[in-house]
Amino acid sequence: MKPKVFYDKSTNRLKKILGRIIPHNTRFRPNGVCQVNTKSENGSSQSEVKVHSIYPNLTTPLEISEQLYQACSDYWKPMRSVTTDYVVVEVPNGRLYTDNESSVAIVSQQNRIVENVSLSLVNGKVVSAYKNNIFTQSYFQAPTRFKGTVFSMLTGGAGLNNIGHWFLDVLPRLHLLRESGLYDEVDWFLVPNTRYSYQTETLELLGIPAEKIITSMEYHHLTADRVIASTAPRGNHTLVPRWLGQYIRNSFLPLVQHEILPASKRVPYLYISRSDSAMRNVLNEKELLEALEPYNFKSIVSSKYSILEKIRMFSQAKVVVSATGAGLISMFFCKPGTKIIEIFHEGFVIEPFYDIATKIDLDYDYIICKGDKPVHNADEGQRQHLHVNTDQVVEILEKMRDKTEKKTNVEAV
Repeated sequence: MKPKVFYDKSTNRLKKILGRIIPHNTRFRPNGVCQVNTKSENGSSQSEVKVHSIYPNLTTPLEISEQLYQACSDYWKPMRSVTTDYVVVEVPNGRLYTDNESSVAIVSQQNRIVENVSLSLVNGKVVSAYKNNIFTQSYFQAPTRFKGTVFSMLTGGAGLNNIGHWFLDVLPRLHLLRESGLYDEVDWFLVPNTRYSYQTETLELLGIPAEKIITSMEYHHLTADRVIASTAPRGNHTLVPRWLGQYIRNSFLPLVQHEILPASKRVPYLYISRSDSAMRNVLNEKELLEALEPYNFKSIVSSKYSILEKIRMFSQAKVVVSATGAGLISMFFCKPGTKIIEIFHEGFVIEPFYDIATKIDLDYDYIICKGDKPVHNADEGQRQHLHVNTDQVVEILEKMRDKTEKKTNVEAV
């Protein structure tokens, strides 16, 4: 973990502890929950919130093989399908408070948390707005006042420094905002962070002026003439709705669609190295790269490339190999039919990238590496390094090669 990230997390935890002990400005602690119901006006009045229904009662299925579902870590078994009411909510004279970790509270002028568009996490799981930790908070700094309209793109701690969560949980809120018809009325876009280049670059590519961007690192407590917030793009679970993948692809792939790269710059076979990370390193990476060499793989460290460079590379790729991790989020830029080979540690088998690959028509495969000790939870699992059976990777590549050759021979006939 980088020193600055560690410092921020430690500081947030300390503030959280002290905030429950030391009373200050307790009038800012909400006194209830404003229910959002797209079918009824009983939960709230137009003066408190205005609700825009985007995708009512949308069912998102899990689209992975039964084999992988059974292999998923017991502490991470995904739902088979989820149903979500996607809404965008306007809150006149609204307020927003976040601990930049496990809660985002959208608060109405009647001092009630607005459900559906607020975030409440306990042990990494979404819980009811009634359990938001703002209700146990005692210490509040006075909120910063913004004139105009603030749109919240906050998503909890993961959005601060993880590119995967940035693409899955932050940026797609812009699609929901556009669908509400309120996009052009926003004066300020509140994002988790702008410390990393992928954050500033994607916002710029999406046409959001830098002068309209504010961060929760600067403003964790604010109020505005109007606060707008949306349902989380993945609702209360991890499943990826089809509209999300389509939005990301439609937003970024056109940026390079008219570019024709010379053959010398095309890299059809990509291996994503995690050598820049302290977690889930491939311990026998040299051996794996030697096994991949006959197929002309290029080893890349994803974090060293700009978003545009990644769009160019992955849109040209035929095969992508990687240990599970945020670097695989660039599969959104791959063309339909691209082969994805994900490598898991047996103590950390999760579904999101398989689910995404299926929903954007990629050809997905995976291998699971044996571990040397039991793993009890996600925190342990995500830190396990991997020792890859290179023969398994080669076997997948050979099957793919044989399939391609057979197809070519049939077409020739």
